[in-house]
Amino acid sequence: MKQIPIKNIELLKRLDSFTSILYQLPHTFRALPKADLTFATLKTLMADANFVGYPKTHNYQSYEGEVAFTRSGKYKKRLRTEKYFFLKYMQYGMGEHYQQHAKWYYDTLTVMPPRWGNTGWHNSKNKGRNYIRFIHNAGSGYSISVKEKNQVTVKDQRRGNMGAGNWTCVAGHMGEDGKTWFADHNTGSRPRAVIDVSIPERYTKEWDSAIKFITEY
Repeated sequence: MKQIPIKNIELLKRLDSFTSILYQLPHTFRALPKADLTFATLKTLMADANFVGYPKTHNYQSYEGEVAFTRSGKYKKRLRTEKYFFLKYMQYGMGEHYQQHAKWYYDTLTVMPPRWGNTGWHNSKNKGRNYIRFIHNAGSGYSISVKEKNQVTVKDQRRGNMGAGNWTCVAGHMGEDGKTWFADHNTGSRPRAVIDVSIPERYTKEWDSAIKFITEY
């Protein structure tokens, strides 16, 4: 996993628009389950041959599937629109000069509650992917990746109105062999939005080109 700077202004505008809708949706926040991102837990999971690859625990409101109903029973049409067009932007909007591929998909689309929000340890076993994870947080939080004895931790960036604002972007590879583990935690007093767009691991060229697009003005 590595942190990459978001320099593309058009992309930042789209991210801001997308996240403004995510924050407006009704959220059900609970204190449990608490984050368990200890290395003792990770060691136990690593030794579990039956671990399926998905986090056993998490605490967030998820939107990557069907859009949640409002109390009036109507879909949030704008969120459906934002989801559709942002994914199409990742798939085709960068142009042939960078990359175009239909295999990009949402792995995670969520709002994490303050203090309690987290994604438990997982390794995407049997579903290898290259990911680009956009994180918006006006508080504090972090992402952590572990492969064998190598650990990388990236703290959420908070810049206010400067540069990429309160956006953090991390990119990484999680092979189907399950050797790379990931978790994250919202530790601050503000909600934390996460937009993880992934592509199957064999499309490394497209992933590299998307990162280049994100980091160029």
